[in-house]
This record gives sequence, C-alpha cells and structure tokens, in this order.
Amino acid sequence: MNNFRMMLLSTAAIGVSSVVAVSSASAADVEKKMAWSGHISRFVTMGDDGEHSFVSHGDNNAAGSRARVKFSAASEAMTIGGMVELAMQAAAKPTAGAVGADNFSIRHSMLYFKNSMGKLDIGETSHAGESFVGVDVSGTGGIEGITASAIDGLQFNDSSSTSGTDAAGPTITTAYGAGMGSGRMNGVSYTTPSFNGFGIKVSHRMDASGAWEGTYGGDFNGVKVKAGYSFAHVAGGTYDSKQGGGVGITLPSGLNFSATYRQEDLASALNTANNDDPETMYGKIGYTMSGLSDLGTTNLAVAYRHTENQALSNDDYKSISLLVNQNLSDYGTSIYGGYTNASYDTSLSDFDDIDAVVIGATVKF
Repeated sequence: MNNFRMMLLSTAAIGVSSVVAVSSASAADVEKKMAWSGHISRFVTMGDDGEHSFVSHGDNNAAGSRARVKFSAASEAMTIGGMVELAMQAAAKPTAGAVGADNFSIRHSMLYFKNSMGKLDIGETSHAGESFVGVDVSGTGGIEGITASAIDGLQFNDSSSTSGTDAAGPTITTAYGAGMGSGRMNGVSYTTPSFNGFGIKVSHRMDASGAWEGTYGGDFNGVKVKAGYSFAHVAGGTYDSKQGGGVGITLPSGLNFSATYRQEDLASALNTANNDDPETMYGKIGYTMSGLSDLGTTNLAVAYRHTENQALSNDDYKSISLLVNQNLSDYGTSIYGGYTNASYDTSLSDFDDIDAVVIGATVKF
C-alpha cells in the first residue's frame, strides 16, 4: 500500500510540474470568467408501506438543490480555475411521518490547473473512486440513480406492526447503501488527457488513502459507449476498500442500457462477526424520445437494484422502478415522476414492501 501511495504522490508531482511549466509569453493574453449556476429540485411522494399510507414533501436526494460559482483564467497554454458548490436542501430525505433534515454543506471547494499534459485538482471535490462508476445514460438519474433516489428517507414497516402505525424500520438508503464510492473529500488528483476516449485519474485524499479510476467514452457509427472502473482504498473506518464499474450504451434509435456493479470490502479488524462484503447490482433500460414534445426530450426508463449484505449479513434489498423525465429546455426545467416497489429481507425481521409514487420538478439557473 505504501508503494501505491508513493505512486499516487509521484504522479501528482508530475502533474504539478507540467502545469506550472508555462512560458511567460503564454500569460500575455488571459481570458477570465466567472459564472453562477445551480438548481432547485422539489418533489411530493405518495405511497404505502404495508401498514400505513402516506404523503410527504421534500428536497430530492437524488439531485439535491445546490448553488455553485465557477471561475477560470485561461490562455492558449494553460487554464487555472476553481469551483465552490454548496448544498442547500430543505427537508432532505423526508420520511413518511416527518419532514427531512435541512442540509447546508460544502459539496466542492477546489482549484484546478489544466494544460495539454493533463489536469490537477486540489481541494474538496470528486476525486478518483468517488462515484463515476454510477454510469447512467437514461436521462432519469435525477429521479433515481446508483447513489441515491428521491425516496431514500422512507422507512420499512415490520409486518407485525399495528395497522396504521408509522414505520420504524431501516430507511431505504440504509438497506441498499448509497455510498457508491469513497465520497467527496479533501485531496489531490491528476487526470491524464484523453487518449482515443480513454482516461485515467489517480488521487490521494486527506484520510491517507489512495484511489484510481479508468474511464472510456466513444461513438461507433452513432452507438455511444460510456464505461469505467474504479478502486479506492479507505484508511480506517468500516471499509478497507470500495470498487466497482459500469457501462452505458445508447443506440441511434434512443434505446439505451446502463449497468453498474459495486463491491465494498469490510475492514477485517472491525468485522468480528465475519459478515459478508456488501454487493450491489444496478441497471436501467431506457428510451429517449425527441419528437414527442416541442418543449424538449422525453426520457423513460425501467430500473432494477439488488443489494446484499449491506446493513446485516445475508440481508437482501430489491427494487424496481418506472421512471419518466420530461425536459422543458427553454425554461431550464424538467418535470419528473416515478413509481417504485422496494422490498427488504433480513434474518431478524419481516418487513412489508414499500410502494411509492414520486412527482417533482427541477429548475436550473
């Protein structure tokens, strides 16, 4: 592992030297830019957890409300820039019986240096292994994706509960484990230039751990392919490492396929119960229609998720979702909806299925 860390640090050093080695002449004509952007995403959920019908309101956890400012100074030889992005969610992850928590936090605070030799990212941001393996080409990721869904906060109800009582079991996000990757954190990353669609990123993060990822994107006579794989060592805590990969294929007809696999390796020192390592498989079959409405594209998808051993050994989570997203391009808005059936089984409890319908909107600015 020490050799791996040294490799990451030496690679980052190469990136630093390459972006700093810029002639003074190239700095004569520097274009500076700054731009604000972000979005607000709100939804209503209606459903039944087997013992209780509910209606809840909240901020969409799959693509939470946020605001960002980007800035850059670019010449022909090099670009220096950065981004600050804040999460600003009111009632994130609402349950069936209560509003969710308000969330104000830093999502990104980073600087970057970029030239023909690659890109160096410094700060709190998405380093290698964070979540890229959640490949989703369906256009419905703002409702549900590999890392999150709008109904994450809903709780399962034990089948032995009295009819009409609020659920008190684990949440959906606990059952399937939303931590697809190693998470955004402070660190340094070096990303190579794209070589015929291939790219590599290596990172060293504040928790003294390293990560790498490889990605690919290509177009074969109108068939678009997107793929990647990552590995992240996690120093301390519950896991030793997290790894996974994904692939997305879009056909000229608008039909698309997305598939992702994730495995988390439990830390042996903490795994005294010899629990099995958590695994997740997630896939979508989608279709994008461009002629249904003059307002923008329409995205339809069927999604399936299967997670094992996430919260307990031999626990089993399954869900199937029907998703739709209508873009209103001129307004920077999307109207979305979906239906999900979620089931969760453990050796300790017998939980009822959750059936939920989501209706919401995202407005970008």
